[in-house]
Amino acid sequence: MLAEEDKVQFLQNTELFAGLPETELKAISQIANEVSYPADSTLFEEGDEGDSLYLMVEGEVSIIKAGTEVLFYDEKGFCLGEIALIDNKPRMATVKTVKPTQFLRITHDDFFHAMARDLRIGLGLFRVLNDKIRRDLEIQMNAVRKDIAQEESMRLAAEVQQSLLPNQEISHPCVSTAGYCQPANSVGGDYYDYLALSENRVAIFIGDVMGHGYHSAMVAAMTKSGLQTQIRFDASVPEVMKVITRVTEEDSQAFIYMTCCYLIIHPDNRFEYANAGHPQMLLYRAESEADNSEDEEPLELESSFLPVGISLFETQEKYYSTEMAWHPGDLLVLYSDGITEAFNPNLEMYGLERLKALISKKRHLSAEEIKTEILSDLQAYQQGESANDDITLVVAKFM
Repeated sequence: MLAEEDKVQFLQNTELFAGLPETELKAISQIANEVSYPADSTLFEEGDEGDSLYLMVEGEVSIIKAGTEVLFYDEKGFCLGEIALIDNKPRMATVKTVKPTQFLRITHDDFFHAMARDLRIGLGLFRVLNDKIRRDLEIQMNAVRKDIAQEESMRLAAEVQQSLLPNQEISHPCVSTAGYCQPANSVGGDYYDYLALSENRVAIFIGDVMGHGYHSAMVAAMTKSGLQTQIRFDASVPEVMKVITRVTEEDSQAFIYMTCCYLIIHPDNRFEYANAGHPQMLLYRAESEADNSEDEEPLELESSFLPVGISLFETQEKYYSTEMAWHPGDLLVLYSDGITEAFNPNLEMYGLERLKALISKKRHLSAEEIKTEILSDLQAYQQGESANDDITLVVAKFM
């Protein structure tokens, strides 16, 4: 328990009662009752009637607004509950103790009787309110600065991601392409690229980094850098996949993985690829179109490897390429699961079967037209429902 002289000295050092004569401070010390609360105790709750103010002697409290902790205070002499006391309205927030905390408590009636005796208490109350306004303003300004900094960071990340994507489609005697990438948020983890290789070859890469946001976009950026460097030395499928794995495992700051496909198109009517955990590529044969069979199922070029960044063994996975023939008029579609796993308002997924059926009907069109048809059908299916994952699509038509 505090002795009277300790109470007087404590009150004299508070914003509320600073400057009062000792006789008045002694009178106030007699109406200021010492109360103690253990940790995690509720002093009062948002909406409670305000019947007292509290001056913190020692300890720490948290201020909770709408169920969220917004502030912490451990300042000796800090005043709590004065707002509800002077305007006779319910408490504006909940206050809980963080650790064992001691207060001096002054009831509503005792406080106003004391203020009637000495109007300087009113000036002290003004100082308290003014101090809290300054604090609140500083907190809000810091929050605004933080939001502005985060927005700028996200803007730069979005610019980085857009710079990753090809600025033009493949212009090659063997194949034409149409690509699209739309992140679910301002930045995402999906990425696709076209690569010009020696011997009149071209390569296509599509990747989907786990999640979507700033960090996923940065992993995608590192992937592009690794790709562009590696193809100058060895663009083969196994070597490129090794590099992508190293980028994901070594350069990411937390556990993260990526599904991806990498394929090389050769001018001698063949292509080779590796699929690491990515949705199966869809290959439509030109002879099926000639037979006018819209029900002809495409070849599904499925994954043969785990997503890069996931390893069940201590040694790195041994990648190899799978080779397929292509013929003029064949159609190859690469996509991310943001398309097949998109939902409509009834929580029904777009699904692979709908995608395959649509492409079968439209495969006679150009790559650009097929891309447009897929995205239009997806948008119509979603009926305004926002995407919950990044959407990426590459349509390649052989000539």
